[in-house]
Amino acid sequence: MNYLISFIKTFQTYILKAFDLKEEELTKTLLLQLNIFLIITVLLIVKPTINSLFLSELSSDALPLGYVLTAVMAVLGSFFYDRALEKYPLNIIVDRTLIGSVISLVIFGLALNFDLGYGFALYIPYIWVAIFGLLTASQFWVMANLVYNVREAKRVFGFIGAGAIGGGIFGGYLTSLLTNILNTEDLLFVAATLLICCLPITRYIWKNEVLKLNPFQVSSRSNPKAESPFRLIKQSKLLSLIAVVIGISVLVAKLVDYQYSDYASRFIKDQDELTSFFGFWFSTLSVISLLIQLFLTKRIVGTFGVGKSLLWLPSGILLGSFLLLIVPQLWVVVFIKIVDGSLKQSVNKAATELLSIPIPIEIKKKTKTFTDVVVDSIATGMAGFILIFFINGLDISSTYISIIIIGLILIWLYFIYHLRNEYIISFKSLLEYNPARKEKAAKSEIKVTSIIETVIRVFEAGNENQILHMLHKTLEVKDERFFYGIKALLNNPSAKVRALAIENLYFLNTENLCPVVEPMIYDKDQQVTTSAFRYLLKRYQQNPVELLDKYLSVEDNTIANATLVGLSMELRNNRVLQDRFGLEQRIENTLAQLSQTSIELERTNKILAILETIGNAKVERFYPVIKTHIYSDNVPIANTAILAASKTLDKQFIDLIISRLSGKDTRKSATEALYFYGEPIIDILFEGLKTDSIDPDDSAYVVMVIGKFDSQKAINTLMKLTDDMEHTVKIEAIEALKHLKWKHPHLKIRDRFIVDKILDECHLYQSTLSVIHTQIVLQYKKNPEKLETKEENEARNGLIHLLELRLDRQLKRIFQFLGVKYPPQDVDPILNAILKGQEEQRIHAIEFLDNILDIQLKKELIPVAESIIQVGVISEENLKNLNVKVLSESESYLALLKRKDIKLKLAVLYLIEKTRDPKFTSLLEMVLEDSNEKARKKAAEILRNFKRISA
Repeated sequence: MNYLISFIKTFQTYILKAFDLKEEELTKTLLLQLNIFLIITVLLIVKPTINSLFLSELSSDALPLGYVLTAVMAVLGSFFYDRALEKYPLNIIVDRTLIGSVISLVIFGLALNFDLGYGFALYIPYIWVAIFGLLTASQFWVMANLVYNVREAKRVFGFIGAGAIGGGIFGGYLTSLLTNILNTEDLLFVAATLLICCLPITRYIWKNEVLKLNPFQVSSRSNPKAESPFRLIKQSKLLSLIAVVIGISVLVAKLVDYQYSDYASRFIKDQDELTSFFGFWFSTLSVISLLIQLFLTKRIVGTFGVGKSLLWLPSGILLGSFLLLIVPQLWVVVFIKIVDGSLKQSVNKAATELLSIPIPIEIKKKTKTFTDVVVDSIATGMAGFILIFFINGLDISSTYISIIIIGLILIWLYFIYHLRNEYIISFKSLLEYNPARKEKAAKSEIKVTSIIETVIRVFEAGNENQILHMLHKTLEVKDERFFYGIKALLNNPSAKVRALAIENLYFLNTENLCPVVEPMIYDKDQQVTTSAFRYLLKRYQQNPVELLDKYLSVEDNTIANATLVGLSMELRNNRVLQDRFGLEQRIENTLAQLSQTSIELERTNKILAILETIGNAKVERFYPVIKTHIYSDNVPIANTAILAASKTLDKQFIDLIISRLSGKDTRKSATEALYFYGEPIIDILFEGLKTDSIDPDDSAYVVMVIGKFDSQKAINTLMKLTDDMEHTVKIEAIEALKHLKWKHPHLKIRDRFIVDKILDECHLYQSTLSVIHTQIVLQYKKNPEKLETKEENEARNGLIHLLELRLDRQLKRIFQFLGVKYPPQDVDPILNAILKGQEEQRIHAIEFLDNILDIQLKKELIPVAESIIQVGVISEENLKNLNVKVLSESESYLALLKRKDIKLKLAVLYLIEKTRDPKFTSLLEMVLEDSNEKARKKAAEILRNFKRISA
């Protein structure tokens, strides 16, 4: 027994070291690996089973229609699946998918055993298999991304992915073996039994790992929803060529798959033998692909470069296709299938991933699903139509499909050539990257050959900006071939380069660099020190707690502070390790040291380190420390506290951060902090603005935060903020809409919405003119000799002045909205010309408006523009020209009190107070229900005064 326990511990230690795992994450990682293993095993049982039944019953002639139907159902299915995700939580969707899949497999098995599922009904399981493989694998990786943060995912996903490879190997061989024992139809019950095992695993993972995440953490770990991936791909020539190359490769693969299925069904007549054949070769393909990936991919891509590596797959299929025309035998088709299946998932996949280095990571995330699903589906459908035309229509042998394949491969090679050239152009733009200037960052051009060599040459000969930019790119790829090039950067004079180099090396396993990195703990730059300490915590061969004690106790406060910060970053979201390293006690000890620190700079630096540590590690016990320092008079401390609060992704800090938006010194950090929470914060900010719970001084800046999100959700929220809101909120929302519309054309703003808003603002402008007219008329009717009338007069003058200011605001909003509909450079100068230009300039401006506006806008806006010219003239005749109703006194007050403008409301209430006229009691009672507390209080006070007077 002791020997067994010792063996398990030794094996566990080996697994942890070999696959770069941490002890506390081993259970969930193994469970996820088992989950994907079972899913792929089930797929590799069901796929050969259904394929053999389909071909035995319907023959290969039915495959083309199967391809078309699969493509159609995949596109339709993805549409409804997206809708389901918006309506239900992910765990419910995953649960129902698994349960539905198990029930489907049982129904298919029963139907086939009772001879109910044959004939054209076999199209149903055939299409189901294709969608099952796509859907379950996609759901698994979405859930896995929720379990791990970005940093953890980089370490463990390779190990988890090994489960998929294992399932691919095991499932097919198991199918081949079971066909000797069971009937083909009964394999579906085996698959259903295995799939049931995934249910408790996914439920356990969701309950113990995902449920504890708040919406902000979920958002940060999810791929951003692509608003229009097609447009993003269209805007990038490199992405477009990658999508075309992937599409052609899928199209060729489907034609190869048809030949493979057709030859197999013609040469192997027995249904069970056919199932065994498919199962054996599905697994064998996985084995060959794995061997190529482990032993050849890096050498091929490294030796031949990415461009030439992309030629291996089409060249192999091309060779096989020529051979098939000469020797039309099953072994030749198997050879083509081996080339396609093995090289696609190894050499071709690695080369394609490297090709995307110049593409920004956010764009890659937004377009990945489109290329994986939509491009694949379109290519599958095209393959079906090609086969329907040539096989079913022209009735030619599947052998001659090789001619079509050869033609497509020539097109494929043509696009690969252009893809390589575009990659070189895009890669050069990385080398010329300079955030400060648009000019080239390097005087001597770095020649682009293979990706690996070019990256290493950038590390050797590039300037600081080039090296930094390339280090950010290699951080996304995590390729061991960059190891020695990055290692050499540890001696770079730039602290930023050294810190980012260590960050890269953290994820690379070629060599343990602790002896090289440990002296960097004493680097003058705190970022380098922090990165070095994080590396040591991960790689240190001895007890890491002793390492921590060693550097926390040094006299150099910079090192001690950086050590604490580095520890907190490494232990984020990990309560087990936090307890093991005694993080809370260490924070408490550091806080206690503050009272013993008399030097202000040292004290400040220590507080900064404490705040960063609490935020990074999300230590809830010390959240009050962050709250206290958010309002510090020391600007660096306040800003650090604000950013630390955002790193916790805790909702309780949001209102505190918002309150610092109006401060000039803290505005930038508060904006960054709120943006860090991710898209879920948009709804919270909107609700705060809508309910007036956000201070008016902060409101405009809150809108600016929403405008930082270049997403459709931000657009939709900003559109709502242009409704019945305060002017400052409205004007910032319109400005943000204008910015997003012209900077991100793929985002949608309905033209009808803008037109309606402009018309609303025109009507509001006309209404304001009408109210001003009413107040002027009332002024002349009053007797200014009485004392009460003088006070009333002053109040009325104040209201008129405020209304005149509101006219200016409404004009500004009208022209801001016009800047969303029409190019801002055309519209922006018009208002200034109308307001301040000479008479001739004003006339030209109105003529220009008359030319660009559509009929509906022209009808409302031109009279408004013309009324601006007649400054100070608000006569009944002008109001009539504007089609404005002349209001009574009560009607004018009612119109103003209904607006969401607290200053106007208070001005009206003040005027009503000075009139001392009980006839306005009903208006005051209406204001008692107002959403604004100041308005409610003022109305209640006036009502009490009126009652006192009447009494």
